[in-house]
Amino acid sequence: MNANQSTSAVRLPGGLRGGILRFRQFAARRSFAWNVSVMLAGTVTGQAVSLLLSPLLTRLYSPSEFGYLSVYSAVLGIFGTVASLGLDIAIPICMADGDCANLLALSGVALIATTGLVALFAWLVSAHMLSVLWVASLADDRWLLPIGFACLGGYYLMVSVATRSGAFNDIARTRIAQGVTGPVSQILLALAGFGTPGLVLGFVIGQSSGTLLLVQRTVLRRRAWLRGISWRGVLDMARRYAGFPLLACWSRMLDNAGAGTVLFILFTACYSSKVAGFMFLSERVIARPLLVLSTSLLQVFTGEAGRAISQDPVLLRRRFYQVVPLQFLLVSGWILIANVIAAWAFPVVFGTRWAGAVPYLHALSVSYLMLSVLHPVSMTLQMLERQVTPAVWQVCRLTLLVGAVLLARGHGVSAVNALWICSGVQAVCCLVLLGLMAASIEHVVRRWDSRAV
Repeated sequence: MNANQSTSAVRLPGGLRGGILRFRQFAARRSFAWNVSVMLAGTVTGQAVSLLLSPLLTRLYSPSEFGYLSVYSAVLGIFGTVASLGLDIAIPICMADGDCANLLALSGVALIATTGLVALFAWLVSAHMLSVLWVASLADDRWLLPIGFACLGGYYLMVSVATRSGAFNDIARTRIAQGVTGPVSQILLALAGFGTPGLVLGFVIGQSSGTLLLVQRTVLRRRAWLRGISWRGVLDMARRYAGFPLLACWSRMLDNAGAGTVLFILFTACYSSKVAGFMFLSERVIARPLLVLSTSLLQVFTGEAGRAISQDPVLLRRRFYQVVPLQFLLVSGWILIANVIAAWAFPVVFGTRWAGAVPYLHALSVSYLMLSVLHPVSMTLQMLERQVTPAVWQVCRLTLLVGAVLLARGHGVSAVNALWICSGVQAVCCLVLLGLMAASIEHVVRRWDSRAV
């Protein structure tokens, strides 16, 4: 609250001031709940279609082919989210329209440059080098990497613009498009005889669906906004948000690696692609439905937090302590149900060759519980511009995960037991980060209160 607002509030009668405060709190709660509901409806619809089509996909593609997709999606998941060098994270907290337009232009330039580097790498790197990097299976279809990188990076960039403008209806439509176009494309490409590349191409089509819709709704309809773009403005934004490419970018990449995607690569290299396929199906059954709620909460929490950081940090604290316990309760219920029925459902729904995935689902449940609780608030420290803390945390977590897999393999531990160890490491790391977020939010609130006094 600024000085003028404080003075005006003091002049009002106490009862009226209390009524205004209660009305504002009610409006904020309603807006937050409504936006989450919109995102939830779109994501539920998309994920429901995807899950309904999964039994057909598991009969068209083998566990080894899904293992290949798990490696490809892991590589894309680790690097695709930093295609704009982390500048898209800054878009929701950029308040001035002119600055945001220039920041969008800067992000677009970064996306073009990084896509060019990925294409050059895919063209020049040898099969031996890919083997050294534990992704030898991608050698034959390496041309798919820059395509997926550009499509996914463009989608993430447009989602950030839509989040800033509160276009949650449009984001929800893209969730529906993803749930439909991805599996349908994979089915059609399988029937056309494309094999494993068809599975990957369908994944890219699905993940980037809705990008053009967001471009039309959030960018092209605001041509006056775009006329403010200039080279000087772009350079000013590059200096203002330099910390995002230098720190937040790498933190975000490590976050995606440590969130479990690197495990697909490690288990493929240390055990087999069939094991990775079992893990991929388990992730699809457990984690994908959990993304229905966590992604919806993430978009709305990020959009509201971006404003609250500079205008009302107390609201940020209230939302944080509201979202985390709610997410824990909901996630726990779903994981319990999935674990109870998995032994019966997997061979019946997905086919007998997928029965071996059940032990992997049990092992992954612990890590997915904590990852899903963390996900809706995962951008908190980045938005607070405390990029160093999550960067250090990400390095430590990734080191522990990689070390756990390599040590387990070196001592002859089975794939399932190695996965249990990794899940325990993941859960502890997530608890540590939640504690760091809570401490940082309290620090910002105390500083805000001291200024108000």
